[in-house]
Amino acid sequence: MSGDLMMGWVSQYIAPYAMMLLQLLVATLCGGIIGYQREVLERPAGFRTHILVCVGSAIYMLVSVVVGGTAWDPGRIAAQVATGVGFLGAGTIIKQGSIVRGLTTAASLWAVAAIGLAAGYNTQTMVIALLGTAVVYFGLTLLRPIELKISHGIPFTMNLTVVAPRQRLAWIRNVLAAHKLIAHDLIFADDRGEDSGDIIIDGNARAQEDLDDAVNALTLDPHIRAVSWHAKD
Repeated sequence: MSGDLMMGWVSQYIAPYAMMLLQLLVATLCGGIIGYQREVLERPAGFRTHILVCVGSAIYMLVSVVVGGTAWDPGRIAAQVATGVGFLGAGTIIKQGSIVRGLTTAASLWAVAAIGLAAGYNTQTMVIALLGTAVVYFGLTLLRPIELKISHGIPFTMNLTVVAPRQRLAWIRNVLAAHKLIAHDLIFADDRGEDSGDIIIDGNARAQEDLDDAVNALTLDPHIRAVSWHAKD
């Protein structure tokens, strides 16, 4: 096989698939970066989920381009991703009382799907995918301190297992107030009457130290069997 023939064969059969592999690897990288940030915060959709959404979107776009070509609109198949990923994002949203959790994770899945579509179209949009990943990651991490200042502190969820929870409620509120914690919503979960029950509190704290101090104060009461908290999205 002559050199020109070999180059022609490589250009016709190998190069397109090598580019597709590169696009899928870029989608994996982009989804992994954003998914890692969600995984560290222990959100419902983490590292692997974001990678799968991003790579899946890229595959849809690649198939759309191959099937559509120049004769049909390659965006018809890919456009369904924007609708379909909404169902996946909805699965990460949890509503407890008046508090809704998981909206940020759902939005990150939606953004990752768009990044995957960009990675799967061509080299120019692949650059858009990389830039989009940087912007989304910046929004999820570096803007967090600004968000906390706007919300006047750290939004948190506290879980307590309490003996006779309804009788201890006023005391618990006083402890939270003494440590400058603001309770926005309180839910009785698995209430077992006079025996014990679970209380879920959503609120804001000025600083993590205030939360830690409040937890320490609560654990000193023999009626409190367990206390834990985590920062919200």
